[in-house]
Amino acid sequence: MNWSSAQKYCRENFVDLATVRSYTENQKMQNFMTGNLAWIGLFRDPDVYWSDGSGSSFTYWTTDYYPIGSLSVACGVAASQSSGRWKFLPCETRLPFVCYSFPVKRQAVKLRIKPEDSSVDLNDPAVKADMLKKLQDRLKEKGVSGVTLKWREQPDGKVFHKKDKTEL
Repeated sequence: MNWSSAQKYCRENFVDLATVRSYTENQKMQNFMTGNLAWIGLFRDPDVYWSDGSGSSFTYWTTDYYPIGSLSVACGVAASQSSGRWKFLPCETRLPFVCYSFPVKRQAVKLRIKPEDSSVDLNDPAVKADMLKKLQDRLKEKGVSGVTLKWREQPDGKVFHKKDKTEL
């Protein structure tokens, strides 16, 4: 898979692409690699960051970690033949990948939303995406990082339901 598809798969089935914060975590990550190269959560656009938004002072680069040419966007791989050291490749390269599912704190928050315009469909995918982006931006402003927000769908496929006046 390319890096974006791998990230999407990891986010839907685990937590995210692997984020490596120490030499020990890098060694553990190598145990899950199925080939010589595997996508991890590194991304460059043009700054380098981890897919899950977290920061780390640990680095483990090969000597050739920047891609050849003038790619401003590149994605990180771990190379098993060089002890799991990292480098960048074009993000469209098809490679295996490593997800992680470390214990994370999960918290559900129930929201009661009253739109200013009652004709707005809160279950519209564009409206839900916009609300998540605004919530994520607000968390970032407050200095909160490494948080993944998503809506919890009910069995009927909807996130939001209108409450009867008697339920308020």
